[in-house]
Amino acid sequence: MLKKSVGIVIKRVEYGDNHLIITFLNEAGVKVAVMARNARKSSKYGSGLDLFYENIFIFNQFKGMGTLSSVDTLDSHYAIRSDIMKLSYAQYIVELIDRGITEEISNQFVYQYLKFGLDRISSGDNEALIALFVSLKMMPLYGYEPNFSYSTHDGSMNHEDFIAYSFKYNSVITQFGITDDPHAINISNRALYMLYLLNEVPIEKLKDMNINAKLVSEMEDLVFKMYDEFTGVYLKSRKIIEQLHRM
Repeated sequence: MLKKSVGIVIKRVEYGDNHLIITFLNEAGVKVAVMARNARKSSKYGSGLDLFYENIFIFNQFKGMGTLSSVDTLDSHYAIRSDIMKLSYAQYIVELIDRGITEEISNQFVYQYLKFGLDRISSGDNEALIALFVSLKMMPLYGYEPNFSYSTHDGSMNHEDFIAYSFKYNSVITQFGITDDPHAINISNRALYMLYLLNEVPIEKLKDMNINAKLVSEMEDLVFKMYDEFTGVYLKSRKIIEQLHRM
């Protein structure tokens, strides 16, 4: 059966001497794997099978893996490849989304997160901030939801009083909470408030945001720790990002 689908390439794997297995995420938020026969020794598909390409895919599929017939590129996200940091954060977003869903799950919001992330990085937005936003939106799919709204330790809802994040209480905490959780992660009040805003704002409402790099780095460090603590997911792209930051 011939099918047509708009999607973004999230994985390519070499198969045999000539072929590629391409996985793309379609607009419905479904991962689709197709065999691109002779793709490694033919110019039939051009560069359309590279990571980040948004294409119209035409493929045959009856059961299981389909066979790719043609691709028509809508957006190559070429600008991402011009900068190692942009490339690394884009790979992080793709890997985070790929690992967060399975072939059996359909979630159209995930496709929106992917397209949003790649489009905004391509257009020149702060790649670390965009990846941070996507990381927050993807957390529930990994089984964890952070609490930047109020302190479960003492019930405080005053954002001006929050000075740390507690994994023990799974929330922001005030200075009174530090006594009961000495292992809480100290983080600036402004960073916690920005995380609250990013976590609450819908993707379609996120406009241009001017946040200094130091603050973004502070927020990113906490979000990475959350993924370590509550999801256990290991991403190769994140390791590359951390190595680049140390250079």
